[in-house]
Amino acid sequence: MNNSKYIIIIALLLSLGLSSCQQKYEPGHGLKEVPEGRIDIPEIEALLTFMGNSGDYINSPTFPSLINAEDVFENLNSYFIIDIRNNEDYRGGHINGAVNIDIPNLMDYLTKTVAASAYDKLVIVCKNGQTSAYVTGVLRLLGYSNAYSMSYGMSSWNPSIDYWSDRVSNKYANKLEIKENALSRTYPFPQIKTGQSCGAEILNARGITLFNTPTNRLMIKADRVFKELDEFHIIAYMPKEIYDQGHIPGAFHYEPKQSLNKEDLLNTLPSNNKKILVYDYTGQTASFVMAYLRLLGYNAFTMPMGANSFMYHILEANGKPVFEKSKKVSDFPLIKGNTPTDKEFEKQINSSTPAPKKEKKIIKRKKKEVEGGCS
Repeated sequence: MNNSKYIIIIALLLSLGLSSCQQKYEPGHGLKEVPEGRIDIPEIEALLTFMGNSGDYINSPTFPSLINAEDVFENLNSYFIIDIRNNEDYRGGHINGAVNIDIPNLMDYLTKTVAASAYDKLVIVCKNGQTSAYVTGVLRLLGYSNAYSMSYGMSSWNPSIDYWSDRVSNKYANKLEIKENALSRTYPFPQIKTGQSCGAEILNARGITLFNTPTNRLMIKADRVFKELDEFHIIAYMPKEIYDQGHIPGAFHYEPKQSLNKEDLLNTLPSNNKKILVYDYTGQTASFVMAYLRLLGYNAFTMPMGANSFMYHILEANGKPVFEKSKKVSDFPLIKGNTPTDKEFEKQINSSTPAPKKEKKIIKRKKKEVEGGCS
């Protein structure tokens, strides 16, 4: 390659914002000339550029997108509710109007069957609020800006459904560490391979991959974590003052809504397939973070019930989110069976609500025309 071509490649890379002193990116290294002057760039770079220019959801004011059961109940006519639990749990009792969709079928359903963007809110519901947070996180990153996860899942809807009370504990409260662990290493970003070249298409392909990954493999219980501490790079995703009160031994502090981006601490996460464990108070925000990291290609996991599962009283003493059945659980009606709607119940709701739910036409979502999206 002659010098003039080499200079052109350097200039193009810099214009795309792909050089990084932290990443020690070498302009020209590993690149190949392609027809019509295009330059092949790592997919992860195109994806990060596109996501950053599409609102940087993980560090935005709308993160995490949670909604409580009371809000959902008061707006049953204007919210579209998707219950992602297994069919047995759904038939045992669900929210009136909620449809039961398996996660692997969700993208097809949203693009071909229902116009999700036509509703005020698209509410994802699971048993405890964590899987729905993960799914909502993926949807938000894919551009569904009206997607929300119902806090604490169906456990907050009716007292007969309780996946929380028996799973909170102080089991490892006396095993916590106080000292701060310094982040002293950086890593290259993961190398994802979808076969796409534009940020928007890469993002969509990664979303489909995540929805086809069984979610029960993404939760690691506290017992295993405390037994195998060296197996994880642990992210304590919480304010510094709570981290200082006590954290999992070896955990690193990452400040919510600012640490995990390309310009800050994202490159402190190992990209060599080492397990990355994200935990917060309830596991719900951590599930949003896990969605973001897995979409980028990191081997990320979270904990059932978050810190509620091993240091409940410490959180409670500091006024942080804990599950209290008397305060978190409503007593809203459950609809039994496979039929989403109970007609008699819907009549009661419609008689007291001025805006009945209308049939929605399918509306194609437009991809955001931002840098990196190949618009």
